[in-house]
Amino acid sequence: MAQYTTEALIIGIKNWGEADKIITLLSPERGRIKAAAFGCRRPKSALAGSLQMFNQVEVQVREGDRLDTIRSCSLLRAYRIMSTDFAAMAYGSFVAETASRLAIENFPQQDMYSRLQEIFEAFGRRNPRVAALAAAYQLLEYSGMQMSYQYCAECNRELEGDGGFAFDLGGALCRDCAGSRRRELGEYGVLAYSGEVREFILQLLELDWHSKPSFTVSGRTLVAAEALLLGYLRHIFEKPLKSLEFIRQIG
Repeated sequence: MAQYTTEALIIGIKNWGEADKIITLLSPERGRIKAAAFGCRRPKSALAGSLQMFNQVEVQVREGDRLDTIRSCSLLRAYRIMSTDFAAMAYGSFVAETASRLAIENFPQQDMYSRLQEIFEAFGRRNPRVAALAAAYQLLEYSGMQMSYQYCAECNRELEGDGGFAFDLGGALCRDCAGSRRRELGEYGVLAYSGEVREFILQLLELDWHSKPSFTVSGRTLVAAEALLLGYLRHIFEKPLKSLEFIRQIG
């Protein structure tokens, strides 16, 4: 079997069998990788220390017919805030799970990989709830499933003021098209989409992870932007993210 070596971020871990794990990695050259780490849950395993959630590692992987196998792993960087702070851990898990769902296997993901490095680095300096929201909106931009925020998905008119949002269209609707859709499908056919929410999302998309944010947001606008994101993610993934339960548990 062929072997390859790649730098990667660990974005998912699942216990498997009595002493093994399935590791989900994001590689800049190979995209999403799922590989078995045999024996890594044993205390004396050479893999145990480095194969931890959120770590940046260099791995040697052997390709398999059904599942690749991690042969060796060296730690490049540990983003420790997400291992010691429960809020950062919970929201970081949401970001990692979102990246795992969006990334493609055997397809280069250099942009997503680089952005995720910036996001993990910034988690210790930012409000984790806002950081996770900005991260998910930005990661969508690298996925091919990004949403349209400034132009109507029906008539392509530039949006002004309030309108609506349709998950099945992956984009915003102007006031007229939102009204038509509500009359056709009822209130559940379109989500409310205010001008304030649109401006906030655009700020999140432009957020510079290397500097402090220069904006403030009301609780109502924050909740509305979260509802829009989570509704769209559930629409494209067809099920809720498991990490949301972790976030609910920490309150």
